[in-house]
Amino acid sequence: MNWRQSLTHSALILSTAVLLCGSAEALDTGFGRAPLPTPVNGPMGGYGGLWDRNAEGTLDPPEARALVLDQGDLRVAWLTLDIVIVRPSLRDPLVEFARSLDVDALIVVATHTHSGPGGYVPGFIAERISTGGFNAEAQGGLIDAGKHALEAAVTDLATSRIAAQQVSLDLARNRRFDDGPAETQLAVIRFDRDAAQTILLFAYGAHPTVLSPRSRMYSADYIGSARRQIEKSGQHAFFLPGPLGDQEPSSSLGELWPRDVKKQQAQAVDVGETLANAVLDAAVSLKPKPSTKLEVLERWIETPPVHTRRFCAVWYFAPLIKGKLSRFLSARVPIHVLRLDGASFVTLPGEPTSWVASEIRPALGGTNVPIVVAHANDWLGYLVSPEDYRRGGYEACASFHGRDFGATLAREAVETFQILDSDPK
Repeated sequence: MNWRQSLTHSALILSTAVLLCGSAEALDTGFGRAPLPTPVNGPMGGYGGLWDRNAEGTLDPPEARALVLDQGDLRVAWLTLDIVIVRPSLRDPLVEFARSLDVDALIVVATHTHSGPGGYVPGFIAERISTGGFNAEAQGGLIDAGKHALEAAVTDLATSRIAAQQVSLDLARNRRFDDGPAETQLAVIRFDRDAAQTILLFAYGAHPTVLSPRSRMYSADYIGSARRQIEKSGQHAFFLPGPLGDQEPSSSLGELWPRDVKKQQAQAVDVGETLANAVLDAAVSLKPKPSTKLEVLERWIETPPVHTRRFCAVWYFAPLIKGKLSRFLSARVPIHVLRLDGASFVTLPGEPTSWVASEIRPALGGTNVPIVVAHANDWLGYLVSPEDYRRGGYEACASFHGRDFGATLAREAVETFQILDSDPK
């Protein structure tokens, strides 16, 4: 493969980057899946609290899903897990395993369902605000599922043609401010494969929180419903979460979180099928062609010190938990940019709002579909605009690196793509 390493330095962030480019050969793609462990009475991730929210059963099985892209001597893999966040304790063992499969770059993404298995991240902060009481078996079970999905995807590789499209979808709304932006961009990529099932990749930004804390059943939330609907057509479904930080889905069955959990389950199906039908409608018109380009750039950046917003709960308890929070949040995180024919991706290690994505997408555009992926490789909290930080609310209080961090990380993402774009290859 072709590669180049560079070093950049700004006032806040020191970073290193490695660029990998495939040769001018056919693109092979592979799909794999594996069930995540769903123990009865195990902690569920997603909604924090002093006590664990323990599962009573499974509504729809959360999964690990892998998509491998292989061109010449470059192999890139996406791995999604139906969990609330990704941390290095999950990512690092999976990256190491992926190397044994000749994967040059692995991107591990949480779909961010709030009804997936928990208990996989140690430490007081993680246990109480996100994933529930730690259990080494829970952590190991997620890693094993990810490995099985990656192995299956590598085994499934087949020569592919690709087409991408961006369509409008009014399924999300701003959950914080009535005058705030709402996500309307649905990205769809179709991989037609020789003698193998078509793969539909789709990306959209809306919190998978149709099921409330009252629900005690494991589920991928509306994402699971969307994937099932797509797979009824005989195609594989691969979902990536978009800029969902301030977005929630809307249901034709009424306001979210009715007291009746059965109604919430019906809403999850309704939202998922609405999303799936939009994906299928967009995919029908696509005309895939042989791919001539696969590039990926992995860039590691150092994060600034923890700076909590004034008058938030974290700020009030800062003398007690700031040290724990600083140890919980990673000092270095990766950003990936990936380019295929017709589509450009950038990954962010947190929960970007729609505004953050709007700062990035123009740099990825041109003739390509721009895709901003949330919850990739790590979690640094919410990434918000300076104005939203000033206005406050839950997202601002869970933005742990200060008012300007969302804007700063957006600039770093754009710069990362520009490094890829400017390389002479």
